Amino acid sequence: MPVDKIKNSLKDENINEADLAAFINELDPFEIARRLNEFSTEDKVRIFHLLNDDSKRQVLLYETDIDSRMEIQETLDKNYLANLLDEMAEDEATDIIQELSDETQEEILSKMEKQDAEVIKDLIQYGEETAGGLMTPEFNKVSWNQPAAEIFTKVRQESSSDTQPYFYVVDNQDKLLGFFKLRDLLNAPASASAKEFIRPETPKVDINDPCEKVANVMSQEHLSILPVVDEENVIHGVVTFDDVIRVMEDIASEDIYTMVGTAKVDPFAKKTGSKIIARAPWLFTTFIGGIISAWVLGAFDSTLTEFAAIILFIPFVIGLAGNVGIQGATVIVRGLATGDIQEDNIAHIVKNEILVGILNGTIFGVLCGTLIGLTGEVLLKADPLLGVVVGTGIILAVSLASLVGSLTPILFINLDIDPAISTGPIITVANDILGLAVYLVTAKIILSAF
Repeated sequence: MPVDKIKNSLKDENINEADLAAFINELDPFEIARRLNEFSTEDKVRIFHLLNDDSKRQVLLYETDIDSRMEIQETLDKNYLANLLDEMAEDEATDIIQELSDETQEEILSKMEKQDAEVIKDLIQYGEETAGGLMTPEFNKVSWNQPAAEIFTKVRQESSSDTQPYFYVVDNQDKLLGFFKLRDLLNAPASASAKEFIRPETPKVDINDPCEKVANVMSQEHLSILPVVDEENVIHGVVTFDDVIRVMEDIASEDIYTMVGTAKVDPFAKKTGSKIIARAPWLFTTFIGGIISAWVLGAFDSTLTEFAAIILFIPFVIGLAGNVGIQGATVIVRGLATGDIQEDNIAHIVKNEILVGILNGTIFGVLCGTLIGLTGEVLLKADPLLGVVVGTGIILAVSLASLVGSLTPILFINLDIDPAISTGPIITVANDILGLAVYLVTAKIILSAF
């Protein structure tokens, strides 16, 4: 998108407002939303008002980053904002309203149409990343005794490009009995009641199920829409594929950014000061880790002075251990996120990851130790015993790193902490300290013994 061209047009005093509006409206509002963070607050608001259609403004508001959205909303009249949200899909409007303060939420909802406000209030009570938070209350609900001819007539009357291909059959208490597809309706006898041609099994999700589970059910059942029910099997809405994909992308991005110790959301849209605040705590963790590592090195000062050659392999040992630890942690965290790791297989997977780390440590420890033992005297003027020290240090450090990397995400889960946090600076720093300590202790024991 020509961001520079938009910026130049906004600054050009010779261009009239009509031509500027025409230029802005020729662009895709979705693309503008993705790059809106590159503009000043004043220009963000100006671009929003230059759009000539509320539907475009809704797209811009919903698709842009949270900081830009808040900056625009602060300048809008509350009545206009309420009307704008009123015309949006309830699930999208809920996502935006949830970001506002409780006081502002109440004010906006009080200005919206009563029916829409009640729906949004119901959706707000569910977590944003749960089936209840993702669902839309608009779906094809059919009574169990409704005849096929009547259903088909209604479909023809309401036919549009947004018509969902799934129909959900309920009893008199709105409890889900089953579902059928449009083609099932077309093949059914005109006099047959809905209950007679529903499918025998109905994939569904609970209202409190996390987004990951919703995505897994969709993938397993090859469905783009799933009904959302409560513990009494009453249907409250449906979750669509596009909403799940959007949230899953956000979750994946959040995990990746968390792993490296940066902002959880919209890192590209954050201002420099916000980025510093978001990253500084993680860098402070590394800072503390560096101090502890320096203290460990100081504790083995006499060993390092007497056998200086072991210093040369410190980066190699802790680097190898760190990589193995991160690999194990990443596999566990990703498996937990996708649902591939469940209670019945988590022990097996963790044991397997630890075993893989130990075997990799043994392979590289033996390989490196042998190579140093054979060439160390010639190349480094060092005792061949150095190969035993480095090889054993690698095996022990990598094995410990594998253990820490695989078990830490599980520990974080038990503490109700996002396991993605553990794969970032925390495991990196922990592995550096432990790897260094294990290597130096190994060196002191072996070299002192011989």
